[in-house]
Amino acid sequence: MRKLAFLFIAVFFVLSGCVISPRRIVGGSTGSGGSNSEFSIAASPPSQSVAAGATAIFTVTVQALNSFTGTVSLTTSSSSANVTASVDNPTITGGSGTVNLSVQTVSTTPVGNATITVTGTDTADNVTQSITVTVSVTSTTTGSASVPSGCITATAGSGLQRTNAATSAGAHGFTATFDATPSSAGLDAGIGVFATNASAQQVFSDLIAFRSDNTIQVRNGESLVAANLAYTAGDTYHFRLVENLPAATYSLFVTPPGGTEIQLGANLQLPAAQQGATAIAGWGAQTEDSGSGKLEVCSFTIESN
Repeated sequence: MRKLAFLFIAVFFVLSGCVISPRRIVGGSTGSGGSNSEFSIAASPPSQSVAAGATAIFTVTVQALNSFTGTVSLTTSSSSANVTASVDNPTITGGSGTVNLSVQTVSTTPVGNATITVTGTDTADNVTQSITVTVSVTSTTTGSASVPSGCITATAGSGLQRTNAATSAGAHGFTATFDATPSSAGLDAGIGVFATNASAQQVFSDLIAFRSDNTIQVRNGESLVAANLAYTAGDTYHFRLVENLPAATYSLFVTPPGGTEIQLGANLQLPAAQQGATAIAGWGAQTEDSGSGKLEVCSFTIESN
C-alpha cells in the first residue's frame, strides 16, 4: 500500500506540470505584430503599393517587454524571387529599436502581391518572433514618365532656377531620379520640387541641401537634418527620390561616384506647404553662395507610381 501511495504522488507531480518545458517560440503576425515575454515587433505601414522597378520603405519597431535588454537579430525573406528586402540595421541591442525595411522590385516584377517576412530572434534565450508586410506591385506602364531637357545651373545671385516636368502623380506618388554636381566646397545650395497642392497652389520646397560645411542635408517637415554624407567639389551624385503623396512622406537615396546606392532618409515628412500635393510641375535649384560656386542638376526623370 505504501509503495502504491508513493507511485500515486510521483504521477501526480508529473501530470501537474512540475516538469520544466522549453521556452515557447512565438509565431508570425501581420502589420501590428505580436509579443512574448521579451519583446514585441511591429511594422508600419502594414502594406504599400509600388510600381515595378521602384522601392517601398517600411518602419520596423522592436519594443522591449518586462525589462528585456537583450539583443534581437533581424532577418528578412520574400515570397517572390523578383522582390528583395533588407533592413538598414540587422541587430537591435538593448531590447528596443527601430530600423528601416527597404523592399526593392525590378522592372520585370510581376503585377500582384508579395509578402515580406521580418523575423526577430533572441538567440541567447531561443525566442523568435516574426511579422509580415505586403507589397502590391503595379505595372510600370500605369504611370506617365517625363524627361525634361537640359540642366539647371544655380549660381550666386541667379535666384531660383527651374525646369518644367509636369507629371500627374499616380495614386501613390512618383519616383524621380537626377544628377547633382557641386562645383566647389563650402557651397550653400538646395534642390527641390514644384508641386501643386490641394488648394491648387504651385509651391516650391527644397528637399536636398548642399551645406557650407561640405555635407548633404535632407528636409524632414519644416527642418533640414544631417544625412551623414560629405560631398566633394566636382563630383556628381545620382539621386533617387520616392514620394508617397497620400502619406505626405518621401524616401531619398543617393549613389556617390564609383559607389553603391545608400539611403539618406526614409519616410521623411514633406513640408506643410506641399502636403496634399496632387501633381508635380517641375524641379528647381538655388544657391545662397556669395562666391563663384554653382550647383548643376541634370538628367531628370519622373514617373508616377
